[in-house]
Amino acid sequence: MKTFNLKQIKKFRKVFPELTTKEQLETAMLFSLGLTKKEIAALREVSYKAVEVMLDNIKKRCQVHSLNMIMTLFQVRLVFFALSGCAVKN
Repeated sequence: MKTFNLKQIKKFRKVFPELTTKEQLETAMLFSLGLTKKEIAALREVSYKAVEVMLDNIKKRCQVHSLNMIMTLFQVRLVFFALSGCAVKN
């Protein structure tokens, strides 16, 4: 089973132009993958409060009003990103 590699996070900058830092991308991606705020804090080696603040900033940058919308936005964009790389060429 292939796992998500946080070292490849830079590849997603074009998919998520609203997020300008590596930390924003990491946090949003981990949250979108279903990790809890506590799990994200442990993985990123930051406080729980730092994760809450980061997710709040991400909501503002992406112009969404809930954490569920962040998850939906990211999942939809990732699907389109994956599909664009799988296009059939004649």
